[in-house]
Amino acid sequence: MFSFLQKSTHADLEKILERLRLNASNNYRDATKEDLAELEARFAELKVAGKLNQKQLDHYSRTITEYGIKLQNFSHKTQKVNRYSEKL
Repeated sequence: MFSFLQKSTHADLEKILERLRLNASNNYRDATKEDLAELEARFAELKVAGKLNQKQLDHYSRTITEYGIKLQNFSHKTQKVNRYSEKL
């Protein structure tokens, strides 16, 4: 009935997800973890409020799980030294 509300909540989650992808691709570890936490929190809020349809629930829960697994060992300790910094 109010599909425009679902689109705005979907867009809200997509903004967070896009920021998460960008930070992950740029290797910004702390920011990526913060974005994942924000995505999880916002998803939980919208889920409890019933503002997401089943397809969105499935998609975002799967995405959050996948990123959670990817970021499990995502820390500064796992960062590889590139060949340019070895010369410095």
